[in-house]
Amino acid sequence: MPYETGNPAYTAFFDALIDGRLRLGQTLTQDELCQALGFTLSPVREATTLLEAEKLITVRRKVGITIFYPDVDFIGDCFQFRGLLEREGLRKFASALPEGWIARMRAAHAEIIGFVREVNDLERYRVPVRDIETQFHRSFIGAYGNAQISSTYARLSQKMYLIRLHNLVAVGPANTVQSMNEHLTVVEALAGGDVDGAIEALDNHLMAVLHRVITT
Repeated sequence: MPYETGNPAYTAFFDALIDGRLRLGQTLTQDELCQALGFTLSPVREATTLLEAEKLITVRRKVGITIFYPDVDFIGDCFQFRGLLEREGLRKFASALPEGWIARMRAAHAEIIGFVREVNDLERYRVPVRDIETQFHRSFIGAYGNAQISSTYARLSQKMYLIRLHNLVAVGPANTVQSMNEHLTVVEALAGGDVDGAIEALDNHLMAVLHRVITT
């Protein structure tokens, strides 16, 4: 889910990347971007200002608008920052574990694992898997109770989502099931009151996702 800005062209930019109308690393003119997003010049100009500030595009005169392309350093930096935020958030979350969270996570992950195996179709499971991942990981970020951290994490998450979609093997059925099982390792550690074990499991999960994104 894109970070909310109130600008529909900004949201449309992420939708266009997800459905293939735009590509990471692509260079296009402002008119071509308007056509791809289905918006007039004014909202697209506002969106490009926001996207450039997020370093998701580069605007160069007489060249055009270039969509970012994630190299190894960019991907590594994103994962490192994500890990820093989530680890401390998980520790805070564990200190006041919401009632029913463990049961909800167990049930939701069991259901999505079954669904992914049954349909074996990225287009069908992409959105529900994204929703589970959002619920799981943002539980820890929400524990900060800090709007600035939540906003920063939301912007980071949208970059991470695009990075993972860029490598479709990394989000294929087998890797998706593996990722959900890694979530459950964190959940079970929390269920047993093992906070350090949960943090270690979270670290292992993030490192495994990074490995899958880079190498598969």
